[in-house]
Amino acid sequence: MRLPILAVAVVSFAQTAGAHFPWLIVDGEHRPRLFFGEGLTDQDYHLPDTIAKAEVWHAGIDAPNRLIPVKPHEEEGFVGLRAESGIELRGCVQTEMTYGIYHGAKLCYYAQGIASNNPTSWPKAVAAPVVDSVSEADGATSQPALRALLRVEGGQLIATLLREGEPASGVGLTLSNNQNKETVQAETNDAGEAAFPIDTLTTGLNGLMAMIVDKADSGEIDGKPYKSAMHVLTVTLNGKPAPPEGAMLAPLPEAIASFGAAAVDGYLYVYSGHIGTAHAHSKDNLSKHFRRLKINAALDGSAEWEELPIAQPLQGLAMVPHGGKLYRVGGLDARNASGDEEQLHSVDAFASFDPATKTWTALPSLPAGRSSHNATVIGDTLYVVGGWRLSGDSNGEWQAGALSFDLSDPTAEWRVLPEPPFRRRALAAGHAGGKLVVMSGMTDDAEISKAVFFYDSATRVWSEGPEFPGNAFYGFGLAAWNVGGVLYAGGMEGVVYRLSETEDAWVAAGELATPRFFHQFAPDGRGGLLAIAGASPEEGHVSSVERVVLKP
Repeated sequence: MRLPILAVAVVSFAQTAGAHFPWLIVDGEHRPRLFFGEGLTDQDYHLPDTIAKAEVWHAGIDAPNRLIPVKPHEEEGFVGLRAESGIELRGCVQTEMTYGIYHGAKLCYYAQGIASNNPTSWPKAVAAPVVDSVSEADGATSQPALRALLRVEGGQLIATLLREGEPASGVGLTLSNNQNKETVQAETNDAGEAAFPIDTLTTGLNGLMAMIVDKADSGEIDGKPYKSAMHVLTVTLNGKPAPPEGAMLAPLPEAIASFGAAAVDGYLYVYSGHIGTAHAHSKDNLSKHFRRLKINAALDGSAEWEELPIAQPLQGLAMVPHGGKLYRVGGLDARNASGDEEQLHSVDAFASFDPATKTWTALPSLPAGRSSHNATVIGDTLYVVGGWRLSGDSNGEWQAGALSFDLSDPTAEWRVLPEPPFRRRALAAGHAGGKLVVMSGMTDDAEISKAVFFYDSATRVWSEGPEFPGNAFYGFGLAAWNVGGVLYAGGMEGVVYRLSETEDAWVAAGELATPRFFHQFAPDGRGGLLAIAGASPEEGHVSSVERVVLKP
């Protein structure tokens, strides 16, 4: 259904010169900012009282809209509102306000700021989440009366203009920028869509503006009459939309997170994991599958997943390759049926899988059950770090100690390493320069950490490494792997980082087409990485497997 509009103003940028509008942007520190200017370069105009009272919400994510605290902020070249802290780069920030009466018309402003230039993280046309009445009253489920949804298709940026949730046709949109590039005009069709070639966007700040005049709207504000209403929308986007890199492999038959995965002799192996809805734990929500995919054939589009014998359905396990075999360490066994009281048990199982015979062999058990941990192999030594032990309910006993196991010794037993200076779960592990590297994760105080630690087996000493980039939340459920002797890690931010040669910094080295967490990385055999399944902040559990092209 198309919402009828009694009168529409198709406004050009030139026609609005001299007028000021609210603009929402997300700055380099991921902080939302609001300013009131003629355009994107006019950011130091004073804030009228009505604009200064704006409420800014984080929306278009897989959760109720979240109110973002903002405060007045002034610096050279900027006067406006700024958030106290950064946000996750997904969805958008938005606000709406009634400015008052202007030349006999009610003036209503709407502003959106797209949080990321990765189209997979943009808001979708989905219903707002259902929340309790208190949150609903606070605006957690509401959508602005005028808004735009953006997508990339066929080399074009397509903006769908919605008024009261319905397509608004015949409305002019103006695309501007802060790089002195010429503005571009387009008009919405019957579906409310206006298209702009990607090449018309700049690598700087881009903005869309639309105005609708409704001559049928009349009433009073503070005792003063108005005979029409003007609705003005601004939308900003930082940079050109990021194109997905690499190739998509055959997706898994089911969407999973918190699983085991590794590559051995040209095959990608995926073991069990969590299926269904996030935080819903039961034996029904554990995948009953162990599968493999021939990587080269999959990259060429000619491979399918092969079923293998599974030992025990688990989630929160670790899986690593060594010597042509796979090694599975620990994990979480959910023993309750769906809907029943949770019975969650961390297991102490340790086993190897031989692809040649397709058989599992039990190995010496862990000293205690462990899940939500991670593992890596350096030389012939398997290292296990982090995690906790669940013994029925969700109150876990944190496993502070790190362990090692000599995979080359048939008589080997587990060894306890010197006590790490942290307690973490949902962390990542890898290695660099012969040292164990432990990254991010959740602390025993339920906080997300950006801290990185090294362990040197020669000196048996732990030391601090360079903090992981971005918001701390991006480090939850991080994945890491080594390619060509270089350590790479990435997650829900959508950026893949590498540890520098000097081991004192993280450098952006690639992008994920689908930002994800509780996923896994594995080498693709061609100098890149495979990002496997996991949970997308936007979509929930995913089944996709994508190749990430790594930059030098």
